[in-house]
Amino acid sequence: LLIACCCLLSLIVCLFVCLHLRESIKRGVYVDGIVEEIVTTATETYQVLLRGYTNRRVAGTSMNRESSRSHAVFMLSVESKLKEGDDGLCKIRSSKLNLIDLAGSERQRDTLTDGIRLKEAGSINKSLSVLGNVITSLVDISN
Repeated sequence: LLIACCCLLSLIVCLFVCLHLRESIKRGVYVDGIVEEIVTTATETYQVLLRGYTNRRVAGTSMNRESSRSHAVFMLSVESKLKEGDDGLCKIRSSKLNLIDLAGSERQRDTLTDGIRLKEAGSINKSLSVLGNVITSLVDISN
């Protein structure tokens, strides 16, 4: 999942159509229309991750030759079947792991950017600021 300029895009399928966050009682918060791939080995998982990384948007600035211009999210759901219990039912254990790679915050005056790169930098900085506010709120709630 790519997050760039307030838009959610799939990194697995290169269809640059904005996706939308939805919420339901059954699924919780989810990305409507996101492509999910079923993999059965670590190698297949790595290949999907690599495909997403390859499709990620990067651009050069005066400070960084390959600057990430977006945030990326890799969502991994793992399900394993456990042996049948005394009741004869097969139990399933499920776990989720979210890996998030944030775009870098670069001082606009130091990068000598203009036009679209300047707009991207503004969006990146704004989204990082919002993330900071969310984390602060979560810490305040837990205290």
